[in-house]
Amino acid sequence: MFGLGRFLRSGKLFRSKFVIIGAIAILLIWFGSAFAFDQRSIFLPGTTSDGHYLFDTSCDSCHEGFKPVSNETCNRCHEAELATDVHGAKKFRDPRWAEFVENLDILTCTACHAEHVHMFGRGVNLKPDLCMACHQGVIEGDLASHEGFSPDGCWTAGCHNFHDHRAISTGFLRQNLDQPWMLPKPALPIRTVEVKRQTAPEPDLSREFLGGKG
Repeated sequence: MFGLGRFLRSGKLFRSKFVIIGAIAILLIWFGSAFAFDQRSIFLPGTTSDGHYLFDTSCDSCHEGFKPVSNETCNRCHEAELATDVHGAKKFRDPRWAEFVENLDILTCTACHAEHVHMFGRGVNLKPDLCMACHQGVIEGDLASHEGFSPDGCWTAGCHNFHDHRAISTGFLRQNLDQPWMLPKPALPIRTVEVKRQTAPEPDLSREFLGGKG
């Protein structure tokens, strides 16, 4: 009590109020200016993917108030291209594939395409080994041609597109074959040296200097 009374008498409480009110006023001016001058990008919590960067200053294009982005929002632009998606919602509403949905929430667009977070490329925020959530067996012997493949190489190597996995993504390969990350990395061949002698050979001067005729 003594400390509080001393605090009140010293006027620190009133000065604290002025500091708080001043901080609130500055924030209101800052927010107001952002809206007035259409600088909404200052509200972005993180980087936007390359495919969506044009919407950086148009929050309303994807967000309705403070609600999270829904599948319906994504379909406004992507419904046509997803109509032939062989990894689409129709497939995973089939009870036969229910266990795979438990591995990865494939029915929610933002499970793989959340914005304003770290991207691993191609608008995907999950680590590149995301295919292994359902296809681990492919690289472990179920498919002989893929045995031993890297678990993060399905799409980073340019071979497969999640939404069109019927065949190799040849279009992507053509566009990126000359990119440094697509080229094979040089490496020395693995060599194994077998040592047969455990001691140095005995010197033979006649063989070294007389051609074995001494």
